[in-house]
Order: sequence, then structure tokens, then C-alpha cells
Amino acid sequence: MGLQGLPQEIAVNSVVESFEPDRLCLKMTPEMKKLVNPAREAEIQQAIESRLGVSCKLELVSQPQLNVETPYQAKIRGQEEHRQSAIESIRQNDTVKKLNRAFGAELVEASVRKIGE
Repeated sequence: MGLQGLPQEIAVNSVVESFEPDRLCLKMTPEMKKLVNPAREAEIQQAIESRLGVSCKLELVSQPQLNVETPYQAKIRGQEEHRQSAIESIRQNDTVKKLNRAFGAELVEASVRKIGE
């Protein structure tokens, strides 16, 4: 079972604090914790148990600031690194350089994004 909607957002904006055979503790910011209700927590727990093939108690803990990157933050950072790499590649392209010299053309960095976004 895969998570969707708000339960998925809660999960990808959390980090594993600890994992023991019968207990999983996830940390999240207070803003994320406010979105948790018993039904969403049960859905997250069921998805984790299904994915890991174990039965465990899920504990969701609020912390003002997380010391590590959440899966969502890692995804956003990776996308931005990819975008910056694409921008640099475009800037180094011979045709782009020729257009720049001939017409003063400039790359609008804000327009650079992955196709389909």
C-alpha cells in the first residue's frame, strides 16, 4: 500500500529518529505534527508495516528543527542541483555562446526546468 495525499506529505517531511524491531519513531516539525490525526497516523503505520513486512508501533514526535534533511528536502535539493547543472551546460553550449555574441542573447535562468514540471 502506498501513501497518497496528506499522509504521504507527512511521511516525506519526517526523519527516522529510531527504529527497533517493534517501534519506529519519526521526527517532524511542529507544523507537520499539527496535520497528524489518528486516521492519518494509522494510514502511515499501515503503509510502513506493509512496506517493511513487520508489525511495529509508530511514534510521531515533534521537534522545532530537524538536524537532518527530510526525504522531501533531499528531493528538492537534488532537483535544484540538476537544474543548476543544466543551466551551466546550456551556458557552455557553442550555439548558445554564438547567439550571445551575435545578438546579445541571454539565458533566462528562471525558465530552465525539467520537461514535465
